[in-house]
Amino acid sequence: LPTPSPIRDVLRIDHVPTPTIDSTHDRNNVLISAHYAGIQYPDFLQAQGLYQIKPPLPYTPGMDVVGLVVDKGSDVSDDLIRIGDRV
Repeated sequence: LPTPSPIRDVLRIDHVPTPTIDSTHDRNNVLISAHYAGIQYPDFLQAQGLYQIKPPLPYTPGMDVVGLVVDKGSDVSDDLIRIGDRV
């Protein structure tokens, strides 16, 4: 296998537009305002195309996140999660 590059060569911090929940396509999704996010080794490998799962590029890495639910799709039950819940 190729040797991974330093993380600064393959990842960067960027500002992106705030996403929204699309009532047609995102009925099962939850939108989170992220307060903290971790980058793990698999994220680093994915950014280089070295991980077994290869998402289309560009992509936003991150398997670990902490924040608040700010919106949710229509099929997400209030019994499961509510807007304002900490996750």
